[in-house]
Amino acid sequence: MQNLTVKFDNQTKILKLDPFMLYVRVKPLHGDDQPINCLIVRHALTFFYQLKPNVQLALYGHYNQRHQFVINKFMVGQAVAA
Repeated sequence: MQNLTVKFDNQTKILKLDPFMLYVRVKPLHGDDQPINCLIVRHALTFFYQLKPNVQLALYGHYNQRHQFVINKFMVGQAVAA
């Protein structure tokens, strides 16, 4: 399990409706600018509702075999100045 503090990259995609599965692309706040591909199923609808452009996120989860970050827990913060 890992913690990530990231910024929402303003890209989402609904992958599945039942159960609701969401793809989210984020960028790290510090370090390289390589985007991280994330998947969320648990509380995905709540997460989708709380997302706003350039919002700061605290994510807790793990990487799967395809190097996608699977989110188990999240916290949505304030928008970051672009």
